[in-house]
Amino acid sequence: MHNKLRIENPGRIPPHLWKAATSHGIMKLNPILTAILLASAVVPAIAKWSRLPSPVSRPTSISTVLNGTSIQESSRIGQANHLILADPLKPVALNAGKSSATLKLSRQSVVHSVSFVSEGLEGRVELALSADGKAWSQQQTSAFTPLDRLVKLSAGAAQGRFLRLDFDLVRGGSLRSFQVIGTDTDANYTVKQNADGTGAPVNFAAGIGGGRLLYINPELYGARGDAARLGRLEFPESDEKYRTAVYDFGQVRTLNEFGSVHSPRPVRLSVFAFDELPEKEDWRGRLAFDPSVFDTAEPVATIEDRKGTGVVRAKPKSAVKARYIAMRWEPDFNPPGFTVDDISINGFGDVSYRNGDTEVDTTGDGEGDTESTVKDGEGTESFKTEDGGGEDGGSGPPMMSVAPGAISAQGAGIAGAPGEEEKAKGTDPDPPTPQ
Repeated sequence: MHNKLRIENPGRIPPHLWKAATSHGIMKLNPILTAILLASAVVPAIAKWSRLPSPVSRPTSISTVLNGTSIQESSRIGQANHLILADPLKPVALNAGKSSATLKLSRQSVVHSVSFVSEGLEGRVELALSADGKAWSQQQTSAFTPLDRLVKLSAGAAQGRFLRLDFDLVRGGSLRSFQVIGTDTDANYTVKQNADGTGAPVNFAAGIGGGRLLYINPELYGARGDAARLGRLEFPESDEKYRTAVYDFGQVRTLNEFGSVHSPRPVRLSVFAFDELPEKEDWRGRLAFDPSVFDTAEPVATIEDRKGTGVVRAKPKSAVKARYIAMRWEPDFNPPGFTVDDISINGFGDVSYRNGDTEVDTTGDGEGDTESTVKDGEGTESFKTEDGGGEDGGSGPPMMSVAPGAISAQGAGIAGAPGEEEKAKGTDPDPPTPQ
């Protein structure tokens, strides 16, 4: 006769696991399964609203105008300059058939990986590197379907000054959030913001300027390292209403735009600004984020992706000044998992990049157009990059303008009297058209 022990589900073990491990309410567990279930109960409790480990330095993309990268040439690619603007929300249009783009990096660089978010694309892409733009070394070819959201190519630790992407597509669409990761980090950059609002666009969520991800909730515990280092947020299946990420920029920043590239599901994004981080002691006596602040705080920006396009952009009418920003996604229904591939928390500023004998200084008009000056052992070169004009040529993500007056939880945010949200002139992204 078996020993029988009735044990109640502590509430943290997924119901389907608990059901599989029980029979008519009577536990019939072997020691190994018992340990697994107890571990699954404990880990979420430890991770909930606890601070992420803060990396000493954060990898940054080496393929932007901010470190002197330019477009050497492109063929059959719409808005190829969006590849280097460091704005993950801007689309790069690709038609069916063959197309290519060649980037010139500011210096001979180690390349570990290349990635982008695919929207409806089907086919393959080949990555090649070159020291002089003449002799090319193929690194990897990756095939993908419209179901593949994130496309990533590995280059190991190959080196090159020129980087080429060759697409061969059976179905056209667009890509966003193009990144080339090498050995550069946020330590290579300094950002100075100007009182008149001029400068180059800077995505402070990408680490440039010293920004760090502090909290993510609910948290997929095994993904916290990639979230803190690379910025990709993988939220687990959860009964919680919101998916939240909290950022610390190290100092007060002037911010003009917020957005995300996320799972293509209907979702509402709300943005909150804080002067001081709302924290309290948890059951271990350690400081943890206090989510009760959201009960009374007013968002400084709100936008809804009603069609599930996978991209949103919220632009307040007046600049937000804050050190801490919380991004909250509210899916229209409880998805099995929700991923934020990239985040945009944008402001403008003069950016300096230093790496060995390479010096890059980038400024702009505060509207999106930039000018970079590159100095190295070979001399000095300057080039301008335009953002393409308009909201992605009429094919960008939905944009919401927010009336001034929404204040942060600590009483500071954007100035002005309270008002209603207004829909700016913007359009939903055009769905990819089969070619």
